[in-house]
Amino acid sequence: MPSLAFNPHSEQIRTASRRLLQAYSRTPGHQIPIVAPSVPHVEYSEAEKIDDLDKMLEASVSWANALAVIDNDWPPMINTYCGVVHVAEAFGCKIIRGDSLWTEPAVGDISEVWSLKPLPVEESPLIRRLFEWVDYAQRKAGTDVPIWTMDVQSPFSVAGQVVGGTELFTACITHPKEVHHLCRMITDFSIEMMRKHTERMENPGFPGRNFPSIPEDIGICLADDTPLVMLGPDMYGEFALPYNAEIAKAFGRVHIHSCGNYAHNLDNLLRIPGIRSIQAHAGPGEFPLPASAKEDHPFNRARKRVAYFIDANDVTLGDEYRNRPKDHYEEYVLPRLKAGGELKGLILQSCGVGQDLSTPSDAVRWTRHCVRV
Repeated sequence: MPSLAFNPHSEQIRTASRRLLQAYSRTPGHQIPIVAPSVPHVEYSEAEKIDDLDKMLEASVSWANALAVIDNDWPPMINTYCGVVHVAEAFGCKIIRGDSLWTEPAVGDISEVWSLKPLPVEESPLIRRLFEWVDYAQRKAGTDVPIWTMDVQSPFSVAGQVVGGTELFTACITHPKEVHHLCRMITDFSIEMMRKHTERMENPGFPGRNFPSIPEDIGICLADDTPLVMLGPDMYGEFALPYNAEIAKAFGRVHIHSCGNYAHNLDNLLRIPGIRSIQAHAGPGEFPLPASAKEDHPFNRARKRVAYFIDANDVTLGDEYRNRPKDHYEEYVLPRLKAGGELKGLILQSCGVGQDLSTPSDAVRWTRHCVRV
């Protein structure tokens, strides 16, 4: 059986957790956490890990051990499942299995939502498997290392899976009452599921998936990709914001994940009670940053009020910085974050491996140096 090969109470891990808590709290003068979650480790597809808890354990322990080796501010976690499809399955969506999981709509006509009834939380197959995994992980790996809390999908995002994207967007105009009814049901179910999920873990890591996490309960991750990117501000305010706000109130605080460029809805996010942080895949290819902190831009309004987790990937680099992660940070990300503004609340993922940075540790050290100068 794979075993954890580090001291979960080491000074390095305590320091990383303290830096993250200070950043999430926007403590004046905090040291900026530099994180590197993408480390070499044993991995299997999401489907394989759902089918075989031993493979899930092997991959999760391997990831935690790898995180502990490098000097970065992402504390080791025991992984959990990606929450994209869990609630949708409970509402009748068929699961499409590949390396990752996706869904087919449960109904093709928005008028059918009146007859929809979700399965009880514990009877939905993937949610039941999530609970089985938590129990198994705590038996096999112990509870000294936190379990990375699963992300919850925003109600409007799940609604898009249940009825299909085109049908949902059209219904916002033609059948708004039905859209609200569906989002209402999904909200209530999601809150119940997440409460049972977090209560099951003896040592949960918050905010959970997508974010660097700590044992302190600082709220949960709400993945809001579909409405944040696809809806205009008025439509978001009507069909997404009220339900996201309810989830935030239920758990005290939320941290918003979204891929893509959602700057047009950032001001809406700031209306969510208890919003604690946002994540942005920053770069010319995905979420363009304003040229300076003095520019009248939604991102600058957000960074003055909440913590912000900045990361990058192949999409964010765009054509301009393709295969040039160092240049992307040195010429684009860091100058724009530093220009005319303080960095309070910033959590920064390292630039990543590439150019003359051959290991994740190299990338962390280089990024940390660039932030300090």
